[in-house]
Amino acid sequence: KKSHFYRLYVHYLYLFGKLPPKIHYEKRTKEYYQEIDKFNKLADEMSLICTYNLNSKEAVQNLRIKYIEEVTPLKAEREKIRQIYKKTTNETDRSFLEYKLNNLTKDINKINSKIQTCKRIITKAEKGEKEAILIKNRVAENQLNNELEGLKNKDKKRIR
Repeated sequence: KKSHFYRLYVHYLYLFGKLPPKIHYEKRTKEYYQEIDKFNKLADEMSLICTYNLNSKEAVQNLRIKYIEEVTPLKAEREKIRQIYKKTTNETDRSFLEYKLNNLTKDINKINSKIQTCKRIITKAEKGEKEAILIKNRVAENQLNNELEGLKNKDKKRIR
């Protein structure tokens, strides 16, 4: 706790303009949290790309497969422990099994989040490929249109 003297000192500084007034923050909106979530997902994607030096969609797919192969036995083990947990009546055994279940679930959740990150990277890569094809087609169309307009302009100049 802060002393009475400290509070008086702060009040004195506030009264005489030595401290800025307290800032009252407004309630954060739903959009604010959505943007934070987007940023965190993007940071996870960049971290995964940099950590494993991923430079192609295939490399990300291989990493995703590796994670799936890693998580599958953990899920099977968790299911076995759940079955044992349901049958067990001894409280000490149940608490130990519950501890193991919680640890396995944490590990599975970490790997699942990496799998989801890989999925997002793959989706963005595919979207980028489609956009690149569209841009390439538009550039080709624009060049063709420019050439055709150039020929029309030359023909108009000849007629005059």
